[in-house]
Order: sequence, then structure tokens, then C-alpha cells
Amino acid sequence: MLIALMKLPECNAQELSNSLLAAATLYIRDEAFVASWLLAAKVKLPEFNAQDMANNLWEAGRLGIRDEPFISSLILYAKVKMPQFSARALANSLWAAATLGIKDEPFISSWLLAAKLKLPEFTAHALANILLAAAEMGIRNEPFISTLILAAKVKLSQFNAQELANSLRAADSLGIRDESFISSLLLAAQVKLPGFNALDLAYSLRSVAALGIKDAPFLSSWMLAAQMKLPEFNSHDLANIKWAATRLGMSVWSLLGSSVATEE
Repeated sequence: MLIALMKLPECNAQELSNSLLAAATLYIRDEAFVASWLLAAKVKLPEFNAQDMANNLWEAGRLGIRDEPFISSLILYAKVKMPQFSARALANSLWAAATLGIKDEPFISSWLLAAKLKLPEFTAHALANILLAAAEMGIRNEPFISTLILAAKVKLSQFNAQELANSLRAADSLGIRDESFISSLLLAAQVKLPGFNALDLAYSLRSVAALGIKDAPFLSSWMLAAQMKLPEFNSHDLANIKWAATRLGMSVWSLLGSSVATEE
């Protein structure tokens, strides 16, 4: 690592991007390396190509790099090269922006313009991440969200358990009321509920209740999955389940059983 630190000022833009990518992939959070990398990268920012820009955003998100002057400059340059971002780069950059708490309106506008052109190219994983990031960033551009859920609906069967749980939370957060999408999302989630962890089960029920949905097949499957996870629910999970039960006009006992209801 010491040799790498000494060589960073000599690296070109591509080499700098690759070095941070390696650190992020291996999840190496060495403060001295990051500080030296930032010093070298700030000088080379105009030389980074579109892929480098996208990678740097993802890497900053993964490593939790919150150097405001660097992030602001990176966002500024990224906006210019956004039309050159691949579908994967666009998805990763929005995830990074959400992770870092970036709410730069010009950046978001540029991202939306570029993403609309790439929607058919997004994978199921990318669509799930975009939906969650949009919710976390409060992106409520209705034409884009409508197009996004249309693209996501076709690939919901490819979403894994975590992505389906996140999508339920995102639908609630974004106030999505498209009945066709919600029905398809519930059906896909129902199949994979056994793969939900305790936290996701609790939040998914809260999201369904907040959306005002009382889907009997989903709730039956949810109860079966929840009973398998009973020892894993913490007090926060149980509070969410109790809130959802009240909203759905049901009892905690009917959802989880008498032992939990008694504890509550």
C-alpha cells in the first residue's frame, strides 16, 4: 500500500480510476490511500472519460468518500459526460448519489434525460436499484417513474428477494398507485417471501399496509414466512408489524401468533 501511495501522483486518469476501483471492489477503506488518491484525482478530473466518471461515483459511494469539494467537482464533470454513460453506469451512478446523499438538481435532470434513452437496456438488478435510489432521493418525475415501473414490471420475476423487498418500500415511498404494477410486484414478492429476512418482512408488510392493500394470497404467504422468522424479529420490526396490522384492520395475533401478541 505504501508503494501505491507513492506512485499515485504519477498515475494517469485511467490508472487512478482503476486503482480506486480495485480498492472499492475489495472494500479497502484505507484513509491514507483515499486521501492521497483524492489529491491526485482532483488534478486529473478533466481527463477522466465517461466510464471513469461513473466508476468514480460508484467507488465513492461504496467507500463512503464524502470529500465535498471533490464530489462537487466530480458531479459537475459527470453531468457533461452523462449522455455517454452506459445503462450500467447510469444505474450505479444514481445508486452512488443516493448513498452519498447527493441531491444536485442539475445532476438529477441530466441523469433522467440520459436514463430515459437507456431504459430498455437496464437489467432487472439495475431497475431495482434505480427504483430504490429514486425513492431515497425523492425523485418524483412522474413521466420517468411511470416509464420506469413499466420497464420493471416486465422483469419483476428476475428480481431477487432483497430487490423485491426494496421495491415494495420504494413503491410506498414514491406513492406508486399503478394497480397493474403493484399487483405484479406483490405476486413476484409472494413467491420469494421465504427468502426475505426479518427486517424486510416487517418493512414489506408496513409498505403493503401503507399502500392500502389487503391482498389475501400475499398476506397468507407473508404469515407463513414470518412465522419461520419469529425469533429474528426485533422490537423495531414488531412495532412495524403492529402498525401494519392496525392499518390492515387485523390483529398481531392473527399475523404472528399468540406468543408474540402477548409480548406486545
